[in-house]
Amino acid sequence: MKSSHQSALIFSFTFMAFILGTTEYIIVGLLSEIAQGLGVTLATAGGPLSGFAISYAIGTPIMMSVFSRSPKRITILVSLILILLLNLWSAVAGSYGMLLVTRVVTAILCGFVLSVAITVASESVEQKRRGQAIATILSGFAIANVFGVPIGTLVGHYFTWHAAFVLNGVLAGIAFLLNYLFIPRALPTPVPSSLKDQIGLLTNGRIILAFLIPVMGVGAVFVVYTYITPMLEQVMSIPKSSVSGVLFLYGLATIVSNWLGGKIATGNVTGKLRIVFLIQSLVYIMFSWAASVSVLGMIVLIVIAAMSSMVSAPAQIYLIDLAKQFSPRTKDLAASLNPVASNLGIAGGSAIGG
Repeated sequence: MKSSHQSALIFSFTFMAFILGTTEYIIVGLLSEIAQGLGVTLATAGGPLSGFAISYAIGTPIMMSVFSRSPKRITILVSLILILLLNLWSAVAGSYGMLLVTRVVTAILCGFVLSVAITVASESVEQKRRGQAIATILSGFAIANVFGVPIGTLVGHYFTWHAAFVLNGVLAGIAFLLNYLFIPRALPTPVPSSLKDQIGLLTNGRIILAFLIPVMGVGAVFVVYTYITPMLEQVMSIPKSSVSGVLFLYGLATIVSNWLGGKIATGNVTGKLRIVFLIQSLVYIMFSWAASVSVLGMIVLIVIAAMSSMVSAPAQIYLIDLAKQFSPRTKDLAASLNPVASNLGIAGGSAIGG
């Protein structure tokens, strides 16, 4: 594939990741509106985020196994159409139960389509661009924090929270068009792995340890991030009209974090991550003391954001490389493990935060 075609493919997948990230995180900025609109508590309103993460984590590897023989191009396009329709369904949800159901199904599709896209990118770009390609695609989630969540929050504040999901649906339609144009029609024929291969991968000690890295790292972030809106308003005394601006700054810092993660993804990955996690521990402790002082709390919060996504690219590449070493036929399944681990972390962190 030509370099220009590779770049176009990476762009389309990055935009798709942006949509998937916005779809997942949109509730963060609208907790108060959803709680009031559906007549539930703030902690309960955060449930669809935890439910999304749990469903993502459980459903993704199952979908990857069941559809391992399906053409990847068609799989991605059909999944995006379903995500579009489910966002529109969420927009008309009249009860908490209906919203939870739509979020669960959407989560499974989001995890599945991202994992398939990562395998396509790994197969389609030249080896020297592989790490950067994966880091760029995953940066779509950071961009979602910068633009998707604040814009969705703004739309939800000035219209209703339902309108934010309509916007998600429109953006999913754009992602479908980009992927239709740029995904190659002649992708390698899928090579399915056996159940024995899959079990071997999931019971490998090195894989399990690598899997736990993003579980713990992302979980720590979402203890804070899930409830950032009520924390800003009720603990840090930030005016409601300024919340979108703070979320925008937080998102900008996560883009820096993703860029730093790309740097960490070369050389001694685990050695660098040890240092990152030690620093993060100190920063979280500082935030527990500083949050009640608006200015100081804001500074520490932005530092948390700047470290929040460092684990994504290194963990993704590390898991794929380990799978190639120990179970080459299961690399597609291995590509789903980092998103699964991240969403287990989101689920655990959100539950603890609640």
